[in-house]
Amino acid sequence: MTPDDVRALIIRETGTRSAQKQIGPSELGGCRRRTYHRIHGTPHTNQTLMLPALIGTAWHKHVESLLVGDRFILEQRVEHGNIRGTIDCYDTLTHEIIDWKTIQSKNIPYFPTQQQKWQIHTYGWLLSHTKPVTTVCLVGIPRDGTEHDIVTFTEPYDPRVAEEARAWLDDLMARTSPPAPEKPRFFCRNWCPYFDPTGETGCPSK
Repeated sequence: MTPDDVRALIIRETGTRSAQKQIGPSELGGCRRRTYHRIHGTPHTNQTLMLPALIGTAWHKHVESLLVGDRFILEQRVEHGNIRGTIDCYDTLTHEIIDWKTIQSKNIPYFPTQQQKWQIHTYGWLLSHTKPVTTVCLVGIPRDGTEHDIVTFTEPYDPRVAEEARAWLDDLMARTSPPAPEKPRFFCRNWCPYFDPTGETGCPSK
């Protein structure tokens, strides 16, 4: 298998993922311009890099193979209003939601971000309609580190944090024109499916 063969497999996986149209908790608090384009169904104008995301998917599948038994509910689909997502893990004994994040070691001091906190508490809000939620937990797995570098963040579930995230989304839903670009061009060129240097369809970035 050649490097081109591997890249072709990654591109095929990208096409599968891009078919999802719902707004997910992981998008709340991210780039407002990108989420605006998702809301309005803008066609993808850029082929993004996918390897970090695929590594994250592989880690999730590995964890699923370890957490067996009735205590843990894995990959729980949740939906309420205009938000839909999949919870990585719900502990039925402690009523805790756990979300796994593959990160870079250089970002450990900034873990978790506000966006990540909004995401995990929004998962809590979504699940709280059908199951009790007591705490939320984020687990950071450094892709370029060791097991000694793993970091965790746990706090009580707070519906007010989820409310902040929903207000952010409601503002975008009410907009009739896209917000200003937020990310530098080098970042958007690699990671945003709506990057468009012309700005005619997607986002020209900064």
